[in-house]
Amino acid sequence: MLLGTENEPTPGMTQEQCDALAERIATVLRERKKFGDERRRQEMKYGRHNNDRALARYYKLRGEFREQADRRVKEIDRVYDAIMSANAAA
Repeated sequence: MLLGTENEPTPGMTQEQCDALAERIATVLRERKKFGDERRRQEMKYGRHNNDRALARYYKLRGEFREQADRRVKEIDRVYDAIMSANAAA
């Protein structure tokens, strides 16, 4: 809620000076918002990257990743063999 005096220029300032000051303030606020948005994007990107690294380290320490990868490769090989044998029979 604006007071009645907030719409009027302050004593000693012309309307043009007041408008220029308001524009400078608005420009600074827009730039701060832009920098804040960029900083948040970088933090989110770093957080995702850090999370991926932590998960990789977790699986590496426990040896689970290799087992899962081997299981997936075996499953893919089994499906591939089934498809190839079906194509050979046709």
